[in-house]
Amino acid sequence: METMKAIAKRKSTRAFMPDQAVAEPELDAILAAGCAAPVGAGDYSSLHLTVVQNPETLSKISEAVKEAFHMDRDVLYGAPVLVLVSSSEPKFPNIQYANVGCVMENMLLAATDLGVDNIYLWGAVNVIANMPELTKSTW
Repeated sequence: METMKAIAKRKSTRAFMPDQAVAEPELDAILAAGCAAPVGAGDYSSLHLTVVQNPETLSKISEAVKEAFHMDRDVLYGAPVLVLVSSSEPKFPNIQYANVGCVMENMLLAATDLGVDNIYLWGAVNVIANMPELTKSTW
């Protein structure tokens, strides 16, 4: 697909099929697109991509975010895969927001190009960071 077609076609999916996994080649391509994003001052080492595919962990994350934001629905919309994009202390103040946005946009467009449903969500990383039972070591 051409870039402009992917941009025009991209939309947020709010009704995923949880039993429909994303194939490994597609997931790898989506992650590679994220890693190819422009990042301020080339500070790629400040960015972290975490892939969550375990249904039990996805459910725990959804419940934690739902509680933190006082929502009454599955905040992950039944997505079978969650890619968390987080940032450690960047070289320049506040550049992490632009960097994460660039990574996310590349991944969303790649997913669209590959025919993989997607959605841009925010807030989960902050909730998970404050919940020891949902730290990466438990995944």
